[in-house]
Amino acid sequence: MGSERLKKILFKGDKIIWVVFFMLCAISWVEVFSATSRQTYESGSYWLPIIKHSAFLLGGIFFVWFIHNMKVQWIKKLTYGIYWVGLAGLIWAQFDPDSRINDSARWINILGMTFQPMELAKMGLVMVTALKLSQHQESDGTKGTALKPILLYALPPIAIIFKENLSTAVLLSATIFMMLFIARIPRKQLLSIIGISLGIGVICFTVIMLWPQSDSKEGFGQKVVTWQNRIKDAVGGPDKKTAADFDSGDDQMVYSKIAIASSHLIGSGPGNSIQRDYIPHADSDYIYAVIIEELGLLGGIIVLLLYMTILYRSGRIASKCDDPYPAFLVMGIGMIIVIQALMHMFVSVSTFVTGQPLPLLSKGGTSVIINCIYIGFMLCISRSVKKKGEEQNKAEKIEEV
Repeated sequence: MGSERLKKILFKGDKIIWVVFFMLCAISWVEVFSATSRQTYESGSYWLPIIKHSAFLLGGIFFVWFIHNMKVQWIKKLTYGIYWVGLAGLIWAQFDPDSRINDSARWINILGMTFQPMELAKMGLVMVTALKLSQHQESDGTKGTALKPILLYALPPIAIIFKENLSTAVLLSATIFMMLFIARIPRKQLLSIIGISLGIGVICFTVIMLWPQSDSKEGFGQKVVTWQNRIKDAVGGPDKKTAADFDSGDDQMVYSKIAIASSHLIGSGPGNSIQRDYIPHADSDYIYAVIIEELGLLGGIIVLLLYMTILYRSGRIASKCDDPYPAFLVMGIGMIIVIQALMHMFVSVSTFVTGQPLPLLSKGGTSVIINCIYIGFMLCISRSVKKKGEEQNKAEKIEEV
């Protein structure tokens, strides 16, 4: 009886999301420990990488527990603050030369620690989109007047993110579009967005492919050249790579294929990956390949199902919300987590190369904390919905008496 009461006090809200969250944390701890073998060898410290990751996981669990006890109204009040802080961080990173890592303005330094404002900006935009959709909601869908303010808030962060990380800009744009679709924005506006997006995509693709090759290793021009090479690799496939390409450092795609091909149904077992020592960023951008190599196709399918469960539960929670803001927010969170996970998995098993961490599984302090906050928001909303349902049941029983 005591343990059941303790569970109700500590773990409120959707129990299935709690189970999925802890399962992902457990898989993350094991697989990151395995995938950081190269770092442990290079740093000479066997425990340092996993100690850091464990600290972030524990911090993330605390954020989940703390946030899931908040009131939904408090989250709503934080919406604009999170958005503007994230946007300010993106701008700061663009103009602070000390914040650049590998010629990329994705990080800012705060008290000696690196932080990715991109992750906070993504969260802020999803929250603002949910708020604007709720403010323009009608019984038969969302009014067309919601689109203009949403675009005004969406364009600045997406434009800045596009310059530094094309795949993240695409991920965020897809999430916002899906939120508009679910909110039943007028069909004419949705078709206009699709048409404009396709037009911009064709123009960007043409500019990228016609961009002159440069010997420079820095600047935006070099990023465009990198995009060119990745598009060519995706079209040509790994079998078109020459020996020089294979040894150039852009070989994560090939080694990830080897890891997946050697996995079979069960895999080699936790800690027994071979390709982890050859795949660059094996603990972040390509951790799914390591998971499949060690846990097999069965483990890869289980991980996929865990993310699909998050999306399914977000839909269930949204359907029970009386207030449109938490309904749109929980659906937006479910989609941004799952779309990013699917993008990561697609890269791991395909011939396209880009950098997207696997939510709640990949190593990376900012990503871990932000995704844990997402889970905290989902649990907070589900706890609120459950509480209102219990109050309504009590009221109905009193009326019957």
